[in-house]
Amino acid sequence: MRFQFNFLVLFLILSSSILAQNKSMLEGKVSYITPQLVYLKFESTDGINPNDTLFQSVDKKYQPKLLVKFVSSISVACEKIYDIELKVGDTYYAIIETKDANKSEGDTSFVLQKNDSLAEQQNNAQIVNVESSSSNISKISGNNFSGKYSIQSYSNIDNFSRNDYQSWRHTFRIDYERIGNSDLSFSTYSIFNYRTSEWSSVKKNYFNALKVYDLHLKYDFSQSFQLWIGRFLHPKISNISTNDGLLVQLNLNSFSFGIVGGSRPDWKDFSFNPKLIEYGTFVSRIDSFSTGYMENTISFFQQNNNSKTDRRFLYLQHSNNAIKKINLFASSEIDLYKRELGVDKNQFSFTSVFLSANYIPIRELSFNLSYDARKNVIYYETFQSLTDSVIENETRQGFRIRTSIKPFKYFGASFFAGYRFRKSDVKPSRNFGGTIYYSLLPIIESGINLSHNKLISNYVDGDVYSVYMTKTFYDLNSDLSIGYRKTNYKFPVSQNSFNENTLLIDYNFNLFRMISLSVSYEGAFESSRTTSRVLVGLTTRF
Repeated sequence: MRFQFNFLVLFLILSSSILAQNKSMLEGKVSYITPQLVYLKFESTDGINPNDTLFQSVDKKYQPKLLVKFVSSISVACEKIYDIELKVGDTYYAIIETKDANKSEGDTSFVLQKNDSLAEQQNNAQIVNVESSSSNISKISGNNFSGKYSIQSYSNIDNFSRNDYQSWRHTFRIDYERIGNSDLSFSTYSIFNYRTSEWSSVKKNYFNALKVYDLHLKYDFSQSFQLWIGRFLHPKISNISTNDGLLVQLNLNSFSFGIVGGSRPDWKDFSFNPKLIEYGTFVSRIDSFSTGYMENTISFFQQNNNSKTDRRFLYLQHSNNAIKKINLFASSEIDLYKRELGVDKNQFSFTSVFLSANYIPIRELSFNLSYDARKNVIYYETFQSLTDSVIENETRQGFRIRTSIKPFKYFGASFFAGYRFRKSDVKPSRNFGGTIYYSLLPIIESGINLSHNKLISNYVDGDVYSVYMTKTFYDLNSDLSIGYRKTNYKFPVSQNSFNENTLLIDYNFNLFRMISLSVSYEGAFESSRTTSRVLVGLTTRF
């Protein structure tokens, strides 16, 4: 049964390659970040050229974020158009001008031209934050449908504990904006992940393996009034997490108002649970300046379990780049409800505070400083065992600083330090380290990365060293990465230690225009133990 299912989806992947020959939007993911360049992998970079712009989807609107500098067959290296937070795995889009059978060859109309100057792109980035109608994807490219399906097999082979197992992971995503040129849009994203040895448990409850993160319809009555229904994660209240229900949003000039009602997914298996009722509202305002923008959002939410209050809180969020070369972000949660010894009380208590500042005095140098303080969130009905008596909800606080520098064209370095503590800790947790890289070695035309991470805490004192090299084979339409990692950990409490040498190999091959194959190997070698992990994946986009 399982073999037939996995064989069928493999066949569907190979069959679906003919569905996307006229795509006008390509999706890439961030694979590697240096102080000056951002590397992204695509299924194919056909149609992407130096000085093109890559866009990011924000609230279903596409904003210019990256400028392409170097292009290979399946990867690109980019510079930031303006300072933004980046993470490995982030998704960006290249909008490709393709011929349309309904248009003449001379028709080259395009709302956001890909080869605008950097100054024009910066101006567009600011305008898009305020004028949502200017960046609707259906207006940018004429294409409003995209999808992705991937199947991955993960095998773990251990010669010591015989903890061998195999996992399968299926990922499915569809975004269909303005279906049939109507005002209705559809979006879904889900993962089906399980170990073969646990298939009997999956058959008893498919939600043990199936996680649906997005499954909703959106209707635009106008540019000022939208309705969301289903399971969704709304960008204005993303900190609230996924909601099963209904959301109404009204946009008036610089303000956005929203009302949401529904339920939270079940905390055990992420399935639909109508007992976990939640409802709330939010207000957001965006202001633009000559140097940038500022956005403020305040949300109120009530979360119940079986009609009894589980949690009641406010969520505040602020971001701005109004000061030249400085980006600021702040967020906070404030609990409004507390239960002590069975007695309900109204209270005003900060649950979390997060602050971040990013400063780039010159293009070759940047600094980032963040502060994070949070308490454990208490759900008084869902986890009653935690609330039978008065709880001292201890605050965890942390600081982190990072700096990056690029003194030469292909050479750069970054350094970081972190500090986190709680009152109950014997000693604070500290970690620091750095990375140096050279993105284009002579002759072999490969990139190399060297890094070190030091960790000191109550329970562990150790070091992690790594070296990584990446090479693009243009003729074979593929990338190969080889790395080595050395891990040395000491555990002061037990007087034990952990020493491991790890070999890392990652190969990506573009089979057809919209189908790619990836093979990864991780071999971990200890004194008397060897663990091998193999990941094979096939992905199609349509």
